[in-house]
Amino acid sequence: MTRSSFTAILLGGALAGGCSKPNPLFLDTWDVVTDSGGSQSQTSVGTIEPTTVSPPTTTSTDPPLTTTSSTSLTSSSDVTTTTTEPNPTTETTGDPFVCDELDMNGCCEVVVAAEADAFFSDAVDGASGVGCPPAEPPLENKDLECKHISFGSSPAVRVFKDNGEIQAADKGISMMAMRFPTKDGQLLSQDGPVPTDLIDSVQLELAATYNQIFYSDLKFTIYALGASGWMEGDAGQPVSCIKGLASFACLACGDVVGQGCDATWVPMQESTILDVLQTLGVVDAVAGGNSGLAPIELGSLNSPTEWVPMIAEGGMVMAPHSSKFMGTAYPELMPSPGVKIGTHEAGTPPLLRVRVCKQ
Repeated sequence: MTRSSFTAILLGGALAGGCSKPNPLFLDTWDVVTDSGGSQSQTSVGTIEPTTVSPPTTTSTDPPLTTTSSTSLTSSSDVTTTTTEPNPTTETTGDPFVCDELDMNGCCEVVVAAEADAFFSDAVDGASGVGCPPAEPPLENKDLECKHISFGSSPAVRVFKDNGEIQAADKGISMMAMRFPTKDGQLLSQDGPVPTDLIDSVQLELAATYNQIFYSDLKFTIYALGASGWMEGDAGQPVSCIKGLASFACLACGDVVGQGCDATWVPMQESTILDVLQTLGVVDAVAGGNSGLAPIELGSLNSPTEWVPMIAEGGMVMAPHSSKFMGTAYPELMPSPGVKIGTHEAGTPPLLRVRVCKQ
């Protein structure tokens, strides 16, 4: 049996709809499952509104004496004014903050949803040396290599890192890129711009599925994407990369697939997306419910003030780093079929859950 035949058998149960028995590598279907959890309730203590005692009506030839305090209260010399300080856990005065209510520690959580996401891959069928294993459904040109394919608007794609010698014949890497909305160099949440210097911690939430029996100890490398302006596309599935779409080989593909780029990842140089990735660190991915991933803590990436501006500029890439597969540890591989991740086209955009604390 050839390696490509084995790959077809391995993925057939998980990815083909007509089989009578599921592939043992996938416990459930590849349906996208969101493991972001329920909304988190926040605690705030009600405030006591400042009380102003109205001055009595008097007749005087001189205008009343008016003074302005930090609470904008008006008083006269013969009137006593009572004020109550606002509760420190609720924002009531000063410049607008990204949150209306803070917890007992003066913090709150906001969500930043990806506005664009895409996949980039140089994988091939290790047996034939051509084709693109992560492309689902198959392209018309089944021999087209992944590096010349745009995955931009696909609803879900598998990410893996394989040498083609473990279980499947898939050889190469498949990784996910995300671009988040920004304003004035800051991440833009549903509540407004997020002050970078006030970010306490960040979690990455993904709609992902994988076989938790065969895989464990998953680790991913997080990169800042040092190039902006990549085009996502709107085909709804992997397509040949042409006319400005982005692929592994081109920031903007030319008019003929595989025949040069309108724009290269490194300007004026033959390059790939790997040449513009800036390593931020390695993170652990822990199993969540329904064969998915729990929110990924990004605390190992050092201070958010260092790396958040970098991902705000061009985007963030998550690539497989290592794993344990079928009981064997692979320090530099995450064998195929890997982890399948959903996108915003499927209604499951990657999310950054950002904890912000007012100083």
